[in-house]
Amino acid sequence: MTSAIMHRRRVAETISPLLGTETRPLADLLAVPRRLAADVVSGIDVPGFDNSSMDGFAIAADTLRTASGRPIPVTGQVAAGAHGHPVAPGTAVEIMTGAPVPPGADTIVPIEATSPGRFGAPEITVDLPAEAVEPGAFVRRRGSDVDVGTTVLTAGAELTPARLGVAAACGVDALDVVTLPRILVLSTGDEVAAGAEAGIHDANGVTLTAGLLRLGAEVETLHVPDDPRLLLEAVAATDADLVVSTGGISKGAREVVRLAADLDPDSAMVFEPIAMQPGGPQGCGRLAGRAWVALPGNPVSALISFEMFLRPALLGLDAEADARPAAHHQLAAGLDETPPAGKLQVRRARLTDDGIVFVGGSRSHLLHSYAESTHLVFLPPVDAPESDRLFAPAGDRLKTWTID
Repeated sequence: MTSAIMHRRRVAETISPLLGTETRPLADLLAVPRRLAADVVSGIDVPGFDNSSMDGFAIAADTLRTASGRPIPVTGQVAAGAHGHPVAPGTAVEIMTGAPVPPGADTIVPIEATSPGRFGAPEITVDLPAEAVEPGAFVRRRGSDVDVGTTVLTAGAELTPARLGVAAACGVDALDVVTLPRILVLSTGDEVAAGAEAGIHDANGVTLTAGLLRLGAEVETLHVPDDPRLLLEAVAATDADLVVSTGGISKGAREVVRLAADLDPDSAMVFEPIAMQPGGPQGCGRLAGRAWVALPGNPVSALISFEMFLRPALLGLDAEADARPAAHHQLAAGLDETPPAGKLQVRRARLTDDGIVFVGGSRSHLLHSYAESTHLVFLPPVDAPESDRLFAPAGDRLKTWTID
């Protein structure tokens, strides 16, 4: 029986040759999730000049020290996007948030710390003791966010809204990103027939397509019955680079993906049980002239297999890297089920104020409990769980991935 890590490496080896790179304008990356293919180095300081962080008055700290509560003449205004004239000693100028600090000023006094507390007055009185206003107060210094030459984004990073914003702030208008293969999501089985009285609705096609689209992949969906020749013909008619199938790989008499692999003389599929629950049956390799990842048919098994194997491979992650935000959380209540010996168990849970609370059981058809969960919890394999104790009692800290 293969470990989850070993199978994750196998899936990555199958998918990694399909990943490419391209340069795309920043505007094209706002709605489609992508991953960086190269580091991004800032060619400028951010901000590019000293500027005000408040609406108020630009002034020299020496002027404040000598004013001693006396009125200070206001001699002009600096708006955002404008450059003001030098500030003469003993005077102040109105300044707006984001406007460059003019020569002769080194401090900003917020408008609410002045009298009469409004713009347009010919003079102001500062309502603060001189020692309370230091040079540089309320000034955003040049380069205080990013210095020129700083690597602001690293290859492999997912382009979140904040990271796209950093690129824009640094004057970057195009990025090198990873391209994903065209993917066919293939649901198998005579029983998968939406609306049929004796059939089941295709949840796997929806969950996997949604997950792949959120990675920025181009996805096509298809359903084939338990006919291996029809499966091979249907896949050959598509332009997919990668097939992700669900079902047809277990030990039944009509496992259509296994049967198709037997028919295809060029098949290089490996079907091997994984030491993981749910998601034990897995397949990977090449079939019908396509790279192929075969997932189990039960909906929770398929979705957890996507998180464990497919998603990290498409993100180009190392086999040991976490594909979701990871942490260790305390169990609010113990797990009173005895886990299978020698298998990694991946359970659904919610994070509460008291800690992690398991949602639903371990069975692989309970998709609603997955939808109600915020985290996946990893219960490490054991050789022989003790029958006289909880396997994971309350207070234990277990590794989790955030999925919500």
